[in-house]
Amino acid sequence: MLTDRLIELLRPVQFKGKVRLLNPLVPRAGTRTGTVHGARMSLDLAEHIQRMVYLGAYERTETRLIRRYLQPGMNVVDVGANVGYYSLLAARRVGATGRVLAVEPSAVAADRLAATIKDNAIPNIHVERVGLGQSRGEAILFDPRPDNHSPTMLGDPGGAGRVVPIRTLDEVTAECGLTHIDLLKIDVEGYEPRVFAGAEELFAARRIRAVLCEFNEFWLVKGGTTGAAVYRDLLDRGFVDRTGGQFVPGGDLGTRFLELNPREPHCP
Repeated sequence: MLTDRLIELLRPVQFKGKVRLLNPLVPRAGTRTGTVHGARMSLDLAEHIQRMVYLGAYERTETRLIRRYLQPGMNVVDVGANVGYYSLLAARRVGATGRVLAVEPSAVAADRLAATIKDNAIPNIHVERVGLGQSRGEAILFDPRPDNHSPTMLGDPGGAGRVVPIRTLDEVTAECGLTHIDLLKIDVEGYEPRVFAGAEELFAARRIRAVLCEFNEFWLVKGGTTGAAVYRDLLDRGFVDRTGGQFVPGGDLGTRFLELNPREPHCP
């Protein structure tokens, strides 16, 4: 129909008021297929993240950061891959000589990502259906808001939960043969410190070159820490904030892009 063709045409185009203009034209529920980073993707319009992806309005600043940074041949690990928006972007940017490891414990999201990979015959994305933490084990994955699929492993008695396997980033990357990570994108609703704790070998060997991390203060505090503490930990590990704009203590960090300090010895 005409609306679908209009959305398809405008998806890669960014302009002020885009969501306000296009959102009323799109049904509140149902499934639509759209081209996202060169791949045909089936999207649930009732779920917020997928709706924003369909409109071409999902995390536009972060998208620009990743698109600018990634080069052919790079290795990317997408922790909290969800339905694969960033995995698809990374796969297109790194090309046939690069690799993308998408880590997603939610069966709903991982199934949709796997279907997209299969339908588009994308060879350079590998999906791991696990959660990441500081040690091997199990955790309960809660999904408190079905209309905004951002599950968390920090207990939420108001949401339905299921047991998922937990691995460490050190383990998973070693098994996949990734000797280094050019970009670690991580968005796991407050579980970030545990993921970093399970990547001590990679950090110690300076084999993580850049990190794109969401600092969700609500979930980080629920997990017993703060965004400022996690941010300081990354700086102490030798990373430099390349996001732009200065962090004010007590303020909202949002999503930050940090790169390993080039003045120090670089990973191979």
